[in-house]
Amino acid sequence: MINPIGGELDLSQFAVPTSQQEAQRTTLGQEDFLALMVTQLRNQDPFQPMENGEFLGQMAQFSTVSGIGDMSSSLGQLAESLYASQALQASSMIGKSVLTEGNMGRLAEDEPVTGAVDLPFSTSTAFVRITAPNGQILRELSLGNRGAGLVNFEWDGVMADGSQAPAGEYFISAGYTDSGKEVALSTLVSTKVASVSLSGGGANTRITTEAGQEISLSQIRAVM
Repeated sequence: MINPIGGELDLSQFAVPTSQQEAQRTTLGQEDFLALMVTQLRNQDPFQPMENGEFLGQMAQFSTVSGIGDMSSSLGQLAESLYASQALQASSMIGKSVLTEGNMGRLAEDEPVTGAVDLPFSTSTAFVRITAPNGQILRELSLGNRGAGLVNFEWDGVMADGSQAPAGEYFISAGYTDSGKEVALSTLVSTKVASVSLSGGGANTRITTEAGQEISLSQIRAVM
């Protein structure tokens, strides 16, 4: 090929790589790009030089591609760090009590049933009702005059007649009265974390409670 400046243009630097080189290099790296750019500038026609806009456009294109690659690598490292942090956070909760949505509480000989009620507004008529598996109402706890938000409750197993309920699982419900009518409220029950399971590189960290319930970290409302 004739060089516009004069003489013949050396095309050896643009030679097709050997099969071994092709196996090792399948993309245009930063050094390759700069070498091509310098060669293009060195061998351009002095009477028709590359316009500044075209030159800057090529540089911007390379910078964008290079930046995307760097950003992708950084995001990958950040994701791995977050997964590791999430797993560490979850493992530290083993043996601790957490609040999750539910309507079943476990009464033990040395541990009462604890939980919370999510009040949407201030009220003095909110209550928690403890019911046996056979449907018998054992106790109703008044929450008193409370503001909006989570309100904790505790049942030590003492029933309405003053006797002690045996250890076991009991249904928990809550509500408030409005013009003589009961309106149900969502309940949260405290339960201990028995184990932590990791999957998807830590992206799907889940915990298993002592009651055998498997939940995600996003379902935990509070750690007690």
